[in-house]
Amino acid sequence: MTKLWTKPFTILLKAGLYFSLIWSCSSKAKVYDFTEDNQLTLLEDARAAVDLKIELVKSARHHIHIMTYYWDKSSYPMVLINELRKAHDRGVDVRIISTYIPSLAVDFWRKADKELFTGFDQSLSKSTLAYLKFTPGRKESITNNIHEKIFLVDGEKAIIGGRNVSDNDYRAKDLEVLLEGPVVNQIQTHFQKMFTFVSDLKIDKSCQRGTEEFQSNCKTKILQLNFKSDDDRFFPEQPKFKGGARARILTNEVLFDQHLTGTKGDARFEFKDDIIDTVVKINFNKMRAYNYFIIPTERYKNFLLKNLALGKSIDIMTNSMVSASAISDKGYKFGLPEMRNLVSQGLNLFQWLGTKVEEGKDKLFYLHEKVMLFDDDHGIIGSHNFGAGSTSVSSEIAIEFYSAPVVGTLNAIFDQEKESNDITKVATIPMLDEEIKNNRTMIQLLHSAVFRNFVQEVY
Repeated sequence: MTKLWTKPFTILLKAGLYFSLIWSCSSKAKVYDFTEDNQLTLLEDARAAVDLKIELVKSARHHIHIMTYYWDKSSYPMVLINELRKAHDRGVDVRIISTYIPSLAVDFWRKADKELFTGFDQSLSKSTLAYLKFTPGRKESITNNIHEKIFLVDGEKAIIGGRNVSDNDYRAKDLEVLLEGPVVNQIQTHFQKMFTFVSDLKIDKSCQRGTEEFQSNCKTKILQLNFKSDDDRFFPEQPKFKGGARARILTNEVLFDQHLTGTKGDARFEFKDDIIDTVVKINFNKMRAYNYFIIPTERYKNFLLKNLALGKSIDIMTNSMVSASAISDKGYKFGLPEMRNLVSQGLNLFQWLGTKVEEGKDKLFYLHEKVMLFDDDHGIIGSHNFGAGSTSVSSEIAIEFYSAPVVGTLNAIFDQEKESNDITKVATIPMLDEEIKNNRTMIQLLHSAVFRNFVQEVY
């Protein structure tokens, strides 16, 4: 009789503790302060960025933390896995987080993570080896994602940007940035928060079955993967680079809110998003940006319209019908009416066509870069697509910084690309009207009640 009465209370207590943890994460989203004297190194070439990541893994002494949208079975990911296994065998902690659905889509047989754990024997190494995949379900939308890209080694060097762990990134115009200095500890703090969140979900979903001994061992094993905030091996005293960039990270922690509330429909697009919330408060004279597709939330669209009405100069580079065919033209077609609206209000829109085939260089078929540049010294680089999908269902990270040299370099690249008729074209009203006319039926279908929210979430 005692067990019949106590069991419901035990369940309620556990549920209360669990949701209080999620609520604390949700209601107290971290807004980071600016740090000084950081060093930012642009990683424009995908193959050079891969080489750097491999070298960082080879030289790692204590831990390697990776977060990615997906991790497929192409050549680079498998080379990386081989080096990660070697690092683990010599005593380096390895923690990886990704989204299950994209990973399933590009690596159905889970070749990548199976290879990571092949021959794994915890007795051979005291270090942590964890690959946690976030699984949408229950209250969440099927399109919930961990969309962040973080590559952090020894708490000293971090890479963030738009690239996943895949050879496919060799085909895309994209950008990452290597970060050193005080801002790296902010990235580690955020990774810790996300890793704890996903490991707690694994306890909730994976350990609530079998015998009491199984449940206890399962929870212990997963909890041992977490790490402490007061451990200076994860949070070292950072070097300062005199005259370096003023920088902080921005995040979109929508997954915490979605998991707690189960919010669906249009309400998803109104969740707090520190990245977009920061963007819409920025005052500027000249703005340049790379947007994957033009599918903005109301906040971002109104920000653009307000500044255009004030006579501000806004240049945006996005994909074209040509480049979208290399990924999915549905996002492009969905965005056509909004593109026309913004261009009619004075936006300068440039569409990516692709680069020429050159010896020793990869042809860049489509635009995947996520960058905003304000005037001569203010920039944002990260994983956020500045679209409805990134706000509504995806965790995101970006670096906001002040650096005249870095922004100057990126401004020059942007201006060179927009002036090159070989790789970009100007989106004019007549051109957009013609594309809307030729794709009217598909546009209407994508904007219908059946598909509208899904398309916005995906892109």
